[in-house]
Amino acid sequence: MNLKIEYGDGYININCEHPVDVRGMAGNPEAIALSGGIIDALENPINSPSLLEIGKQKIATNTDALAVIVVSDNTRPVPYRGEHGIMRYIIRTLLEAGFTQPQITIIIGAGSHRNMEANEIEVMLGLQESGLGEVKVTNHEYDNDDHLIYLGTTSRGSEVTVNRQYYEANLKIVTGLVESHFMAGASGGRKGICPGIVGIKTLKIFHGAKFLSSAKAADLVLEGNPLNDESLEVAQMAGCDFLVNTTLDADKRMTGVYTGDLVEAHQAAVQKIREYVVVPLEQHYDIVIIPAGFVGINHYQAGKAAIEAARAVKPGGQIIIIAKNTDTDPVGGKGYKQSLKLLAKHGKEEFLRMISDPQWEMIQEQWQVQMWSKVLTRIEQEDNLIYCALEIPDVEYEHLPGVPGWRLIDATDWQTLTDEQKIIRMTEAAIQRAIGSSNVSESSILLLKDGPYGIPEVAK
Repeated sequence: MNLKIEYGDGYININCEHPVDVRGMAGNPEAIALSGGIIDALENPINSPSLLEIGKQKIATNTDALAVIVVSDNTRPVPYRGEHGIMRYIIRTLLEAGFTQPQITIIIGAGSHRNMEANEIEVMLGLQESGLGEVKVTNHEYDNDDHLIYLGTTSRGSEVTVNRQYYEANLKIVTGLVESHFMAGASGGRKGICPGIVGIKTLKIFHGAKFLSSAKAADLVLEGNPLNDESLEVAQMAGCDFLVNTTLDADKRMTGVYTGDLVEAHQAAVQKIREYVVVPLEQHYDIVIIPAGFVGINHYQAGKAAIEAARAVKPGGQIIIIAKNTDTDPVGGKGYKQSLKLLAKHGKEEFLRMISDPQWEMIQEQWQVQMWSKVLTRIEQEDNLIYCALEIPDVEYEHLPGVPGWRLIDATDWQTLTDEQKIIRMTEAAIQRAIGSSNVSESSILLLKDGPYGIPEVAK
């Protein structure tokens, strides 16, 4: 078989001598008409006045009013840039309402992720090319007390601190992408605020071990999901005047723009993705192959692909992840690396016991390692995970779960190959190794072609 597998912003073609089931999202939604669909959504929001009306009202009250727009960072394929992106239409609506460019600030709500560089920001937003270069852009820093303001505590005991500039703004706009989320049920909506622009203290319960161990902390589950409930409570404390959320299909085409009320617009978007993101399966598989997709810019983010593969693999089965780690650090942040070392040293059972202790001082990004622990529990042996990527240095693999794909390669001509040839050879070797080490004479193999964006559901 010839398998077409997503890799970075393109695809690689893999040869496999064994039969492979290729499955993707069940639905095929229509893309919306651009840019008319964006303009229509801003003018006709859900349970809210239009953005233009809200903007005019704010300026009428205070001609020096300040507007903030919260955006996701570049780990999310939100269509911000250009003629077919949402950003220029949001800003142009604010300008029409009476705001000037210097009265508008974009806050990159990256949660605990690193700050974005100026060139990365321009690639993502395209402000200069759109003639919007006077609009200010700032990175939210979750661990910088000067950026934060204290709002009180949630009903679950979280100490709520949020971005001060956002909270004190006259007009608050939150944007984002609604897709299935393996912990919070769905991204977008309230998540633009929590965890997007909250402080480290607020994350202690939201991303703590207790919430993540809940059976309700899962894809497409909102009702009863403790992360959803906590995030929404924090977001409502911080306030939001207008939500702009988008949905995409498997090819990153925009399938909807949902604007207006923080809760109702988000719920409408979630209902939309429920129609098509599920990948129906009749069985679990011995071997599951999955690309890390757009989000898999580093090992930390690639964990999302691992979680989806774990939903489709048999207990004790094998998972192969193919990732193009384009981030400046292909592994992840300091806290993530620290947590991985603890997992490698103590094993998953002891690691989970440690972080569940009430006296445990949470390490930033330990939650992703907790999710890796769930994957390792499913596949039973760490060697049943193969991670195919070119960018992670050898020294970093000491503490990473699984087997690095390049260690399966025995090629004297390795240095003469292109990167595409290397990842192809690595992936083919990983598949052969998985088949060879399987205890099943006729191994069933699955390719989840949509990566972490398709949600496998096995018929009971």
